[in-house]
Amino acid sequence: MTENYREHQDSLPAAIERLYTIISILRAPGGCPWDRLQTNKSTTISLIDESYEYLDGVIKEDVASEREEIGDVMINVFMNLCIHQENNDFLPEDAVNEVCDKLIRRHPHVFGSEHAENATQVLSLWNSVKENVEGHKDKAESFFSHIPSSLPPLEESYEIQKKLKKVGFDWPDATGVIEKVEEELEEVNEAIAEGDDDHLEMELGDLLFSVVNLCRFLRIRPNIALHRCNNKVKERFQKLFTLAKERNIPVDKDHVDEMNELWEEAKKMES
Repeated sequence: MTENYREHQDSLPAAIERLYTIISILRAPGGCPWDRLQTNKSTTISLIDESYEYLDGVIKEDVASEREEIGDVMINVFMNLCIHQENNDFLPEDAVNEVCDKLIRRHPHVFGSEHAENATQVLSLWNSVKENVEGHKDKAESFFSHIPSSLPPLEESYEIQKKLKKVGFDWPDATGVIEKVEEELEEVNEAIAEGDDDHLEMELGDLLFSVVNLCRFLRIRPNIALHRCNNKVKERFQKLFTLAKERNIPVDKDHVDEMNELWEEAKKMES
């Protein structure tokens, strides 16, 4: 493959080998100075960024963008594999074979004699294999041991709440969760009235935690919901900014009323 890495390949195995060959060349002595500086940490951060860019394409149903961005995801996955190989940690095929074995082992209803009629039964089998076959049992002294400490706070809250649900520490229906959000919002208002910033920070944290819990209860990933909202605000304000420029309206504190009108106009343009 080293000789023909410039050529398009007609099969998935050959295309994958082509990509890994190119990355290996970039990482090798005499390759790219920037690529040679990359580490597992820097590459993983890029992997997260590229995953969100792929998600943008999925949300927009932009197939061309999805194809490009999932390729960028693969670059960072393969870069990580290449770095591990260079460090003599493990070979790429070791990681792939390990996850293949795990998929077969955790799907006994497909590759074995077990049966599962729905997603709930599948998850039950999956967890049973994890605990009884692989030995991944939670210890009482480390209830949250499988939640990565490197998770951003939003995702960590979501995972904490999922963990609590597994042992039945959850609301019976969404009404209780919504009431909890309203309760926490009222406590935020009380903290604002007190003028105690430390208390306010704690209460805002409680409110955020409750909103994340509502997302989880309604089967919405909070990070994706917030990501979509961020994009919506950016796109809408960009329309506002463009309209303001066309009409010679300054975008500053002295023209807030005009900006509010342009904001509403931008909203109508979306529909």
